[in-house]
Amino acid sequence: MPTGRPSFGANARAATLLGALFATTILSSCAAIETAPPPATTPQTVEEGFFPGADGVQLFYRKVGTGNPTAVYLHGGPASLADGGYSLDSLAAGRTLIAFNQRSGGRSQLIDDPMRRSAEYYIRDLEALRQHFGIKQMTLIGQSWGAMLAAMYTARHPEAVTRLLLLSPAPPAARFWPERQAKTAAAIGEPGVQRLMELEREMRTAPDEKVPTLCREFIEIIFRAYLNDVSALRRMPVGYCDFSPAALRYELDAPELLAMGDFDLLADLAKLQQPVLVVEGAETKVPMNATRAWAHAFPNARLLLVPGASHLTWLEGDVPRLMVELNIFLAGEWPQGAKR
Repeated sequence: MPTGRPSFGANARAATLLGALFATTILSSCAAIETAPPPATTPQTVEEGFFPGADGVQLFYRKVGTGNPTAVYLHGGPASLADGGYSLDSLAAGRTLIAFNQRSGGRSQLIDDPMRRSAEYYIRDLEALRQHFGIKQMTLIGQSWGAMLAAMYTARHPEAVTRLLLLSPAPPAARFWPERQAKTAAAIGEPGVQRLMELEREMRTAPDEKVPTLCREFIEIIFRAYLNDVSALRRMPVGYCDFSPAALRYELDAPELLAMGDFDLLADLAKLQQPVLVVEGAETKVPMNATRAWAHAFPNARLLLVPGASHLTWLEGDVPRLMVELNIFLAGEWPQGAKR
């Protein structure tokens, strides 16, 4: 969870940023491939709007497709829907895919009260979404921090979740964070870490018109730890910095407000019986021990490593092939490359 992150060296704030923003979080038999829905090849129906969250906060949603069942995508960060929410439309093949901006991010309502930006409210917002759309049961797809939110929600509402697809999940316990922070800091380099802290200070005080430029520099530096090639960011349909200056500033505080101290989700994961596919890039720069801990904790889980990809598996490597494999899992089969 983006909480309880120990710092590295004197760069405590940088450690929080590195571990927090983007929490920081294949192949079946021939028969399974033939029967699983293929990724969408024609334009899907897209609906956008707002729904009331747990305390009436207005949360922006994006709904793709009209099929049954329903899958709900939870972005990482907590940041915005740019984090995968516009890149996974092919997973709406044969189902409805709903993604939403979590509170105080992207196009959703910005909240000043720090008490209303805790993990508890994120869990309650997801339940509010389920009730708003009249969903009896759903598949949850979570990226990085979103994988943690999916797991916490499922532990509380197991009857509402049929399966879990966890993309590059953030560590499931606080004890994994020190090594992750050290690895991400090393990938960014000391000058980069220092520049991140400078950029954060500048974003807080700069005129609105300068914030997107500062944000883009911030993102390109921090993603040295999460992508093999940061130029991949230019392929995103909507970028991390394509939101209001106010929303970009609010996102700087989200990880610290979610702090949970010495957390450990592993015992709760062991109680869940849903099929779980844990996905990570085979070339990830974050330690794999935490990722494997997710796969080992669930009674019915498998791990899929994606060749040529790092933390954002939907942006690097053979993305069309990956979407086929993820659709296989969502349709009820295990991809061939998924291992216990």
